[in-house]
Amino acid sequence: MRIRHHIIAASTLALATTAAVAPNAMGARLLLGVQDDRMVHLGENVDTRMALVAGTKAKVVRVDLRWDLVAATRPANARSDADPAYNWAQYDAIVAAAKKRRVSVIFTIWGTPGWAADPAAPVQGNLPAFGRRPQRPADAGNFAEAAAKRYSRRGVHMWEAWNEPNIPLFWQPQYRKVRGKWVADSPRAYSAVLKSMYRGIHRADRKARVAGGVTAPAGDTNPQTCGYQPNCRVEPRAFIRALNARGLRPPMDVVSHHPYPLRAPSNHNFAGASYIDLYNLSYYTRTLNGTYLRRKPIWLTEFGVATRKVKEYRFATTEARQAAWLRDAVRRVKATPRVKVFVWYLLQDHPDWASGLYRQNGKAKPAMKAFRALAR
Repeated sequence: MRIRHHIIAASTLALATTAAVAPNAMGARLLLGVQDDRMVHLGENVDTRMALVAGTKAKVVRVDLRWDLVAATRPANARSDADPAYNWAQYDAIVAAAKKRRVSVIFTIWGTPGWAADPAAPVQGNLPAFGRRPQRPADAGNFAEAAAKRYSRRGVHMWEAWNEPNIPLFWQPQYRKVRGKWVADSPRAYSAVLKSMYRGIHRADRKARVAGGVTAPAGDTNPQTCGYQPNCRVEPRAFIRALNARGLRPPMDVVSHHPYPLRAPSNHNFAGASYIDLYNLSYYTRTLNGTYLRRKPIWLTEFGVATRKVKEYRFATTEARQAAWLRDAVRRVKATPRVKVFVWYLLQDHPDWASGLYRQNGKAKPAMKAFRALAR
C-alpha cells in the first residue's frame, strides 16, 4: 500500500534479520504485532528499537527481509546462508534483539537484486528497480531457503513470500497485452516465485509457516483505461481468483492481506468497491472461500490509520480517533477467528508515513496506550 521509508534510504539500508521465540501463529489466539522500519537501517541501535517494540507488548515484529540488499551480488551457492556474497549482519542483530525481548519475528522477503531481475521487465518511470520480477523463480527460492536455514535455528518460523505483488511498486510489470487487451500477468509470475520460495523455506524448516498473497488493498477498476499500463494495480480479489487458475494454485500455509482503511470504521461496503479494507474484509474471505484457499488462516500484516496526510496515504484523522479506531480494528479482528495475526503499521512516524504509535519526535500518541492495553 505505502511507499516505504526503505525507498528513500535504500542505499543506506543494512541487511538485517529477526528471530522469533514465540507461540505458534497458527494457534487459536490472535497475535498482535507491530512493524518498525527504522530497525533495518544501518546506524540505528537495534536493541533500542526492539525495546520500543517490546514496550508496546506486541507479540510479533514484522521485518522486511530485503533480498536485493542481503544479496547485492550473485552467490555461488545460493542455498547456503554461509555463502560470502550474503550480508546478514543487520538481520542477525535484529533476531538476537527479538530473542532477548521475547518477541517473535515475521520475515517478509522481497526486493529483486539487479542480477536476478528479468530483463524483460524494465523499470517503468519512477518505479524502484527492486520491484522488477525475478527472471528465475528458483533464485528467489534459493534465497528463501538460505534465510530459513539461518534463522530457523534462531527461532524464526513465520515468513511472508513477497510484499504486495499486486501493485507495481513491488512487482513489475502487473499487466501484459493479449490480443489488444491488457490482462493481469502478475499472478502468473508471482505464482512461480511463491512455489519456489515455499519449497525452499520448507526444505530448511519443517516448522515454517509461509504466507502468500500479501496483497495491497487497492486495485484499478478498469486496467484498460487506468492510464499507466502495464502497471495498473490488480484488485486483491482478482489477484486471488487468478492464483486459483488451473496450473497455478501456489502452495501457502496462510493467506496475507493489508486492509488499510480509506474511511472511518463502517459496516458497509464501498459501492462497486475495488478496495478491500478491514471494513469489507468479508468480501475478501468470500473470495477465498471460492478457491483452493478456502481453509487457510489469514494474517493481516499491515494496518494503520495516519494522523497526518502524506503523499502516498492521504487519509488521516486525529490522534484521539486513531486510538479509537485501533481499538475498533482489534475488536473486529478478534471477531474473525480465521485471522491469526494482526500487525499495526507503524511503530513510529517518519516524514513519509504517519500511522505510528509514536510521533516522529518520539512522543507516544494515545494509540500507543490503546495498543499496549490490547496486546497485554
